[in-house]
Amino acid sequence: MNRLDGMVCDLTHDGRGVVRVDGKVYFVEGALPGERVEFTRTKRWRRHETGRLETVIEASDQRVEPPCEYFGVCGGCAIQHLSAPGQVAYKQRMMLENLERIGKVVPAAVMEPVTGPVTGYRRKARLGVRHVPKKGGVLVGFRERHKSYITSLAHCLALHPAASAMLPALHELVSGLSCFDRLPQIEVACGDSSIALVFRHLEPLTENDESRLRRFAVEHEADVYLQSGGPDSIKALAGTRPRRLSYTLAEHDVRIEFEPTDFVQVNAAVNESLVNTALNLLAPDPADRVLELFCGIGNFSLPLARRAGRVIGVEASELMVSRARGNAAGNDIANVEFVAADLYDDPAGTLSRHGDCDKLFLDPPRSGAVEVVRDLVPKIMPERIVYVSCNPSTLARDSEILVHREGYRLSSAGIVDMFPHTAHVESVALFERRT
Repeated sequence: MNRLDGMVCDLTHDGRGVVRVDGKVYFVEGALPGERVEFTRTKRWRRHETGRLETVIEASDQRVEPPCEYFGVCGGCAIQHLSAPGQVAYKQRMMLENLERIGKVVPAAVMEPVTGPVTGYRRKARLGVRHVPKKGGVLVGFRERHKSYITSLAHCLALHPAASAMLPALHELVSGLSCFDRLPQIEVACGDSSIALVFRHLEPLTENDESRLRRFAVEHEADVYLQSGGPDSIKALAGTRPRRLSYTLAEHDVRIEFEPTDFVQVNAAVNESLVNTALNLLAPDPADRVLELFCGIGNFSLPLARRAGRVIGVEASELMVSRARGNAAGNDIANVEFVAADLYDDPAGTLSRHGDCDKLFLDPPRSGAVEVVRDLVPKIMPERIVYVSCNPSTLARDSEILVHREGYRLSSAGIVDMFPHTAHVESVALFERRT
């Protein structure tokens, strides 16, 4: 039989319910732990099968009505049917289970989750665009869940409200361009007081196209950029003078300027709380020399420099280093130095050129910082390490090295709910050197 029922015992890393029936494991979209569900088998994999939820026979007390009409189709959110407290608990469990299972470590203390708004929080997004005559023409939105199709959105609860309000007009705008079927994406970036849109186009725009875009920019108070090729091809729309995107970290008297395609933390409110939490954990003082690796454009480095004696920020991208230097100058911060270096190639060599440090701050990409914790940390042995992670499995892997090989104690760890309604887990951890 293709139709089965069973109890949901857990959630996967991407938010699907785990159901065990007669010794087999099924991943069922939309099912929550503690529920009894009926589902249809859909696909078989080597170690599990997938299922389509048909009926919730016994519902979890954490189940809620998804607030978005597109939920279940749009791939932007995965767990809107789980209550906000339930989402935070799920993410915390994922982090702790990864630490214990992969890293064989348990934090001495679990921190209060860093949380913020659960709607209207996305200040950065990449909207897909596709021309589908059978669905009425041009579609603008996020990809469908587990598919390459585009969900046509008239609004989005996750997007910054001003960006969400532009969606209907974006459909109309793109439909009227000569290259409506050769414009695959629109990148959205929101600062504290301005919004930028980057239109990726695979064919040259006509004068009429550019005129339409200029009118749109004026009517919607947005700054428009064009991208005809790779990242180096991005330029402001002719005849416009875009404003500088920026955001403020008020508690630290820091203003960060960024370009539309630069990496910045997506959730402004949660980012500000995360910066405060991370600095309190690292506890820099005026006598400290702090090394920050994977520093980007200065989101943590510049607030650190307000409290530490000296900060050295290292980043692989020359362009990001240039931006960080500009932000330091714009904030009149002179006790920070930014360096471009490949941290996966020779982290110890990078340090040897820039001296020792008392405390270390890490904010690596999803691949983690194994080269740093394996090759660099043993040479400098900072008294404190704060590690901001966007992947619980690589945090756990790197924690195993720090705790079981390098003599550190995992003093505390906690989750950062940067992406509400998604299964994405961010976290922050403090490691202290054992004496």
